[in-house]
Amino acid sequence: MNARVDPIQAPDVAGIGRISSPPQVREDHPYVSPLNGEFRGLTPMIIFSGTRDLFYPDSIDLAVKARAAGVPVDLHLRRDQPHNYAGLPTPEGRQARAIILRAVGATTTR
Repeated sequence: MNARVDPIQAPDVAGIGRISSPPQVREDHPYVSPLNGEFRGLTPMIIFSGTRDLFYPDSIDLAVKARAAGVPVDLHLRRDQPHNYAGLPTPEGRQARAIILRAVGATTTR
């Protein structure tokens, strides 16, 4: 993980899934990480991650796993961007939101 370079996420955020999940939910459960889930049959995905995102490596793994299951994936990786850069008031955030809005608009007008 990119724990040392993500200015948005605390390094221990990865453990929140374990802490906030019921005790009977194991660490390999999809509630803890979507990487643990089943991808077959999912609708197309759009994934945004920056190279400074704590979950940058997981975002790439997510795209690989989804594609392997036949899910269309639109992966957007941006250099030097933190976690959730799409929600930030930056040029990169505005570009990401425009992509999201186009995708939502395309699915709602079918």
